[in-house]
This record gives sequence, structure tokens and C-alpha cells, in this order.
Amino acid sequence: MNMVDYYGSLFIGGGPAGIAPLVWAARTGRLKPLANKGLVVVEAGNCLGAGSIGSHAIGSDTLADTFLECLESSQDERLSALRTHPSAEAVRQYSKGAAPLPVVAAFLETLGRTVQDVIEAAGGQVLLRHRASGLRQQRTGQWVATLQAATGETVTVMATKAVLATGATQRLDDLASIPVAGLPLMPEFSSKLLLSGAVLGHGGVDAIRRHLRGITAPRIAIVGGSHSAVASANRILYGVPELSLNSGSVTILHRRPLRIFYPTPEAALAEGYTDFGPQDVCAVSGRLYRLAGFRLDARDLVMRALGVGGRPAEPRLALHRIGTPEADEQGRSLLQSADLIVAALGYRPTTVPVEHADGTPWRLAAGSGTAPLVNSACEVLDNTQHAIPGLYGIGLAAGFVPQGAAGGEPSFIGQTNGLWLWQNPIGAMIVDALLQGEAGRVAA
Repeated sequence: MNMVDYYGSLFIGGGPAGIAPLVWAARTGRLKPLANKGLVVVEAGNCLGAGSIGSHAIGSDTLADTFLECLESSQDERLSALRTHPSAEAVRQYSKGAAPLPVVAAFLETLGRTVQDVIEAAGGQVLLRHRASGLRQQRTGQWVATLQAATGETVTVMATKAVLATGATQRLDDLASIPVAGLPLMPEFSSKLLLSGAVLGHGGVDAIRRHLRGITAPRIAIVGGSHSAVASANRILYGVPELSLNSGSVTILHRRPLRIFYPTPEAALAEGYTDFGPQDVCAVSGRLYRLAGFRLDARDLVMRALGVGGRPAEPRLALHRIGTPEADEQGRSLLQSADLIVAALGYRPTTVPVEHADGTPWRLAAGSGTAPLVNSACEVLDNTQHAIPGLYGIGLAAGFVPQGAAGGEPSFIGQTNGLWLWQNPIGAMIVDALLQGEAGRVAA
């Protein structure tokens, strides 16, 4: 074990969410002050930036242009210079639409390499191919992280504040505790279950084929009302052309109404969409269902299913809203008769083991049920819903709910995530928190 290095800020995870606050800091001139206090980024992969995005074979649910916004109005010329990089140009080819996630991943890797250069030039440090195996708070309030290098070496770092950006996962076992139409999917339907992440990955089409081999006119149930659920429906309907799908062969079972994003309420009314009220409009942007609404390819399919905007119907797709005794009974029947069930019931954040100073586990709220990882200040919550001092979280399934300057419709229920939020209001919030107080790197 090497001697301990001390830092002001420790980032565990350098994927799209992990580097987002640092992108914001570089754009606004805050990265140098952050590095002056001591900054280290730990990433298990070979580079910063992309995380696991490239493992998905679908288009983004974010406008392609959004990925490139971080290159505009930047105080760091190295970011601005990426505007003409081939990977940025490749994303720009999909302007105003959805970019394939492998294309996005290539750009984010380029962005990650540049961010690493910016961090190191400012005096910070990046530890690639290092995985955090534990995080313990000291009696002084500082954090000690134990890292395992790909070489087998154990590395220890200490920081005043730490940020968890360790991603999220789906697990079949979690389905045993999530009721769907009154009862969980596991173990009753274990033999015909696929997670939406598997469906949307590069091997998703093959997985669908394996489950439905030898079945003519299959019936498929997709459980969930998220973008992943609708994206799974899109992939099944249009990505596996040899399937003989009849009218209503694919059913999405959802609890909440499926909402449609519009740039303004007036644009919605012009297309005959009236399922909204004043509480569904973002006060900051004026957009309708800014957070809850479907966008891009998923939006188009939902509009076809709901008969909105004059789009042609998709008769092979049916919607079934559960949540009442009668609807749940019908939903269980649909599940029982399905040849394949796709579970799109969200992700759970992955974290590292967190301990108190005496070594006892510090149980996190996100460790059970559907509780969020963080509060409205991005502070990680313990299992009593109290913020853990000096520990922050960001990323997919962190449970952050935008408010105030971050915008969003007042009616929004649940959590949200997205690159723009991470690189702007959420990133700004975390950087401001890290810069509070005095902390500089100390030679050990």
C-alpha cells in the first residue's frame, strides 16, 4: 500500500455524469480553483467521458445538439477547439434529432480526454483503471478511499469531500420486490423475463430472438412507463423484422399517463394535444412536460399509440394502464399470456461501500426500495434520510429532482437525469459545494 495522498475533492467515477461538473467548472473558470484545493478523479475504465453509453445500440433520448452545448461559450479554449473535432462533427450530423449512442460515446471519449488534459494542466490528477473498493469517513470528517489499480496495487487517497458518480444498474433480483399489477414479476415470470437494458444493448436483438424462437405470432408485454420501456417497444417493433406481430401483439403496461413533450403549450394545442394544465408547464423554459414528456423516437411512438398529431397508428402496439383492481386483473392476464416480458422498471444507483470512522457500514437510503441516493442539494442520504456531510452524488438513478433555477414542471413526480442538467445546474451546485471551505493538497 502506498502512502496517502490528500486532496480537497475526490470524484469516484469519470463517466458522463462524473466529468459533467468538471466540464462546467472548465467552462466557467472554476476548474483552476478546484484543482488548487486538490482534485483527483478515479475511473475504472481506460478513459474518462463515455462510461457505458456505447454499449447501447439505440439513439439518444437527448437532442444531438445538447451533447455539443458544452463546447460553446467556454472560458477554456481546449473545449472550444473540440467544436471542429471529427467526433463532434459526427454528432452534429444528427442535429435536431437523436444521435446513435455509439456515436455519442465516441464524442464523449474525446471530451473526456480533453477534460483530463485540462485537469492535469490545472494541477489535478486522474487515476484511470482504478476502482474504488471502499470509502470511510474519518473522525475529522475527511474521507479515505481505498482504490484497487488494474495492476493489483492498492492505492489510498484522502479527501475533504467526495463525489459518487458510479452509475446505475438493473438486476432481475430487484423485480422480486416491485409489485406490478398487484404482484411482483419475480419469481413467477422468471423464465420469460428480459431487462430493458439487455433489450437495448448490442446483443438485444439476439436475446429477443432466443426467447421467441419457435413461437409464431408472439405476444410481448413491456412493463414500465419510462423512455426505456418505449425504446424497447421501438426496438421490438422495428428492429426484429422477422417477428410476426399481429394487432396488439406488443403491450406496454404503465402506471402513470404517458406524457408528450412540446416546446410550448400552443404547439401542443395546434396538434390537438390537450392533456395538460398550467402545472405541467416549466416556469423557466415555458416547455410542456419538460421532464415527464417523451422526446424524439419514443415521442413519435407514443403519439402514434395515443392518436395525437395526425401520425399513422401503430396497430401492433397497445397501451394498458394499471393501478386499479380491474386494470390490474387484466394486466396479470396479459403478463400470464405473454411469451416475453420486458421489465423497464428503472435503474438502481451503484455505490461503493461507505463506512463510519469506526468501520461500521454507513447504510445509504438508496440501498433499499426506491429511495433516492441524493437530496435536492445532491448530498448523499443515509437510511434515515439525513445528508452525509461532505459526500455528494450525481448520475443515472441518483434521484435528483430539479427545482428553482433548474426548472421543470411543478406537476413532475419522480426523478430525472440528463447530460444538460449534469453539465449545468447540477454540476454548478456540486462545484460550488466543493469550493466551499478551505482545503488544499498536502504532501504526505
